[in-house]
Amino acid sequence: MKRTIQYCALFYLLLFVHLQAQEMDNKNSEKGVRRIRQTDEMVMRKSEGCLSCHAGSEKMHKSPAVKLGCIDCHGGNPRTRVKENAHVQPRFPERWPSAANPIRSYTLLNDESPDFVKFINPGDLRVANETCGACHGDIVLNVKKSMMTTSALLWGGAAYNNGIVSTKNYIFGESYSRDGTPQRINTVPQPTPDEIKNKGVLPFLLPLPRWEITQVGNIFRTFERGGKLPRINASEIGSPNPQEEPGKPDIKLGDRGLGTQLRISSPVLNLHKTRLNDPHLSFLGTNDQAGDFRSSGCTACHVVYANDRSPLHSGMYAPFGNLGRSVTRDKTIPRGEPGHPIRHQLTTQIPSSQCMVCHMHQPNGFLNTFYGFQMWDYETDGRMLYPKKQQNLSADEQRKLLEQNPEEAVLRGKWGDDGFLTNVSKLNPKLQNTQFADYHGHGWIFLIRPLGQHAVSALKTRITAYPHACYCFEC
Repeated sequence: MKRTIQYCALFYLLLFVHLQAQEMDNKNSEKGVRRIRQTDEMVMRKSEGCLSCHAGSEKMHKSPAVKLGCIDCHGGNPRTRVKENAHVQPRFPERWPSAANPIRSYTLLNDESPDFVKFINPGDLRVANETCGACHGDIVLNVKKSMMTTSALLWGGAAYNNGIVSTKNYIFGESYSRDGTPQRINTVPQPTPDEIKNKGVLPFLLPLPRWEITQVGNIFRTFERGGKLPRINASEIGSPNPQEEPGKPDIKLGDRGLGTQLRISSPVLNLHKTRLNDPHLSFLGTNDQAGDFRSSGCTACHVVYANDRSPLHSGMYAPFGNLGRSVTRDKTIPRGEPGHPIRHQLTTQIPSSQCMVCHMHQPNGFLNTFYGFQMWDYETDGRMLYPKKQQNLSADEQRKLLEQNPEEAVLRGKWGDDGFLTNVSKLNPKLQNTQFADYHGHGWIFLIRPLGQHAVSALKTRITAYPHACYCFEC
């Protein structure tokens, strides 16, 4: 009986999603005609003002059977030719200086209005049920609960291993509502104990707790690197004590519970930092390094960016480079500006270079090893990557470099320079012991395992014949 009720709940949930998408479909329809059955004339009325500026822009769906106007997916006003009136305006215009994906936008999408999110990326998961979901409702629902969105493996493993929670069963995952509010997600129908134990089905996932109010899991760690003030002169939140040592907390536990008050849970803080440096499908990519460009949600995979010049990694997209530049026929998109997709078009022909943007972390696992690469060890053929004299960077210069590459070795090497990093693979003919990849997520450098002289000579021969090819053992 209980199982029947759960399946009924699932049925009504899917029905609700379908009706919601249909309702949105009807709002965007003319005279009750659903979007999927629109005529060419209806489509043009929804696109006329847009195409007066964006002439030449590719149809998002290559198939002629799909008839959609611009506002069916993006919203906006197609009846005007004034840009400010036609476009949905952001709440934070300074963060959107151009049409390109902004550099390291982190959680900016959560603060923008849903209408603007839909305008810049109809495939974003906050609004995808209104756009993609009209035809692909079940797929959108599954993606919202997938590990590529929730990152449950990372959060769950890190939470248990660092003492944040005491359970091995994962309970944390990333998910946001339409307005960007963190939300709980549930499995419907609820899994049985056997499914939980033997199949790893999770009954629910909760948002990651806030780092500044989470109690420290290991209370003994609260005494690490503490100051010298006795408890009688304890500091108060918001009321600095002039006698305290800068950057060193008091030698005490908090009054609000074990390990709280002026103590924070550093593992939770580090998890939050990781989700920003390694964003999953809920957010845009960092869009700041050669080989590190993508959008969010459905379009994170199905709209291809130029990320790798190797034909074996990028296939037919290799000639477009590794700097996220567009070759669209839309004249309003600058050709040399990074952060744009190659074309304004969805595809199922997704190259592995698009996967690498997310799946390069951890650097010695996942897709890197499939390619035959690993993270550079900061030594092999290092004479080509370090300056002859040590760099003396200012504190501001160091901060900027560490924002785009969290490994502190970047402060000493040449690869902190974007131009050098972009073309580091061009050093390959001069290298003696290895060969470098053409993608650089996090600003990192990836290489083939250190090779002997005979193998390097063979690779150099191939480089001469195929300068943009991949040079791994699998090839």
